[in-house]
Amino acid sequence: MRESRAVGRRPVAVAVRRARIAVLVACSLAGCAPTIDGPVERQRAADRADADRLAQQLGQLPGAVRAEVTLHRPTLDPLSEVATPPSAAILVVVDDKADKRAIARAAAALLRGTAPEIPEPEIVVEVGAIRPVMAKVGPFSVDVRSKRALAGALGLAFGLVAALAIWIAWRERWRVGRTR
Repeated sequence: MRESRAVGRRPVAVAVRRARIAVLVACSLAGCAPTIDGPVERQRAADRADADRLAQQLGQLPGAVRAEVTLHRPTLDPLSEVATPPSAAILVVVDDKADKRAIARAAAALLRGTAPEIPEPEIVVEVGAIRPVMAKVGPFSVDVRSKRALAGALGLAFGLVAALAIWIAWRERWRVGRTR
């Protein structure tokens, strides 16, 4: 009698095992499926790309050392009825001789060109580096503190070249005398 029960349960066990395998395969395939971005994710990706381009443009301004931009345009999620408020934060680190007001004006103008829907961005321009004072030594531009050392090194190199030329001329003088 026990054998008949075991035989009767076997098709059920096989069916349960197949169902488990089917569920595992379905979960594996669902886990490998690409994610589908919604409108909010696409807008955030566009905001990040625009913020990176704007930071690169701000980093090219005269006196700018580096720039960082965070940009959030208003987005409406289809599942909620409230739109996120637009905002922008710009940080530009400049050297000590840069015109902070001109950089702030340029940052505001570049942001208006990139995201005109943001009414009042937060723009911070901070001094974070000291611009070196340059001096000209021959064809080279160097820091003022290095001018004397470079002039000495160039003078020493000139002296060595002159000494080598004199030594070669003195060493080869006997050839000139024999060929005449």
